[in-house]
Amino acid sequence: MTTKGRFAEPEAPARTVIPTSPYFRLDGGEFLAAGLQRVGLEQLDHAINALETMRVDIGIHEARKALRRVRAVLRLVRDPLGDRVYRAENVALRDAGRLIGNSRDATVMVETVVGLSFLYRDVLQPGAFDILRSHLLERDKLLRRRVSRSRLDDVMATLGAVRNRFAAWPAQTLGEGYGEVGGGLLRVYRRGRNRMGDAYRQGTAAAFHVWRKRVRYLRFQMTLLESMWPELQREIINDLAYLADALGAEHDLSELERLLEEEPEMLPDENARNLLQGLLVRNRVRLQEAARPVGARLYAEEPAHFVQRLGVYWEAWRPEPS
Repeated sequence: MTTKGRFAEPEAPARTVIPTSPYFRLDGGEFLAAGLQRVGLEQLDHAINALETMRVDIGIHEARKALRRVRAVLRLVRDPLGDRVYRAENVALRDAGRLIGNSRDATVMVETVVGLSFLYRDVLQPGAFDILRSHLLERDKLLRRRVSRSRLDDVMATLGAVRNRFAAWPAQTLGEGYGEVGGGLLRVYRRGRNRMGDAYRQGTAAAFHVWRKRVRYLRFQMTLLESMWPELQREIINDLAYLADALGAEHDLSELERLLEEEPEMLPDENARNLLQGLLVRNRVRLQEAARPVGARLYAEEPAHFVQRLGVYWEAWRPEPS
């Protein structure tokens, strides 16, 4: 989504352009273990390279996305990997992402204020939120400085260790049948479906954020399996990308809302603060309602039926030798 469109009410699911990163797809002709090892190594290399060579905020953003993709791979084959291996690798990647997360979150705060100022430029007084934007820019610079080179080096060392374990992944870890991934798909789809229900029942920022994370994992898994039936998978992926974007924008607005409640001095003018808080609530509701029909369509099936249907596509795509 563009800066302007990020907070506007979405009109229809649309393709989201993912910045250049390694090819995140399984090929029909490669063995499952080898294919998952390949995509995992490519994403880990991309994350390490981004932290080494890109501007700090861009590198962190790219690295965090790559780590989420690797975690989606782990979730896909959690059952054959076993809980011990899965949990160890998932926690290592999660903690690495958290070490560099605050810097990116601060940048998003600035982008959120700029986006709202642009969207409501015809009704806002000039410079209505300039003080807040100035404070947020200072906060952004401070948090970036705190992401020291040594911290980035620590994160890259962790990722390097995870990479070495992926590289040593024995081919016999996984079989070739749908059962190797079916359990992971069932778990991710079912949790996303349940978390959507929680989000609209509870209506809290935390509940929508949890749902957003489940949507992202399903999106990455469907992208990984796109070659299974490209035309059909692409429609599902587009809906999931739209949903992830809408829920991501909703989360950004809720974080700014929380900041204003906790630190009202960031925008000292009470009238301006009340106006912004009203805009935040208004746009969060719009995004939540825009996400509802897309989520309802994506999660219309019972989890078992969803996984069984994908299993039929899998068998046509990767038939087991007789």
